[in-house]
Amino acid sequence: MDGIIEPATESLDDLLLGGYKIIQPKKGYRFAIDAVLLAHFPELATCRQAVDLGTGGGIIPVILSYRCPGLKIVGVEIQHSMAERAKRSIKYNSLESTVDIKLGDIKEIHKYLPSEQADLVTCNPPFWRKGDGKLNLNEEICGARHEIWAELNDFIKAAEYLLRGQGSLYMIQRTERLQEIIERLRENRLSLLTLRLVHSFSDKKAALVMLRASKGDIRRPLTVEPPLIIYSAPGIYGDEVLRYYARRQ
Repeated sequence: MDGIIEPATESLDDLLLGGYKIIQPKKGYRFAIDAVLLAHFPELATCRQAVDLGTGGGIIPVILSYRCPGLKIVGVEIQHSMAERAKRSIKYNSLESTVDIKLGDIKEIHKYLPSEQADLVTCNPPFWRKGDGKLNLNEEICGARHEIWAELNDFIKAAEYLLRGQGSLYMIQRTERLQEIIERLRENRLSLLTLRLVHSFSDKKAALVMLRASKGDIRRPLTVEPPLIIYSAPGIYGDEVLRYYARRQ
């Protein structure tokens, strides 16, 4: 691993998908299950160009590349340390020809990317509104979890700018923010088309929601998909999540 990571501060973690690995800090923002779920949610059959907003360490572009080899993906990240680490992960996985990581502010997305260029936009925006929750002292973690750099509407507005006709935005967020999401989608001329609730266990309330929204007629019907259950028992993933990792425990 010489030259790939800084052994004292970073780890090279196996994604259990086609040999792909991701570079992560030992102390800092490390991807969680929500990013994995979101990366497996979109339909990719007709996608040619994707953009991941707030890409962090690049986990979503790497998984999308595994699912759809050849898909062109741009990841946009405002935190320099995370964008640099994502670039190294892309290079390690030999994805430079299809994945491009850009250091930039999604609120100024027009400076980095042309409008109406994406079939697919993904985003796993901060779960906590500005002023909510306890801020982590680690800058990477704080910026990933809280609306320090950008708010929910900034992500949705950027997605509307990037999507071409019939393109889709896929997002994961806390269920308690669903009403806010719907309002912001309408303000940005996006129609909610698909919802899927995510439960940690089958007998627990849904903590997360995944959704698909698209440009177009707001009268298009809404589909509510069967719920996704993360765990079948404490510490044991359910069958669907295990399929994401291409293995069984």
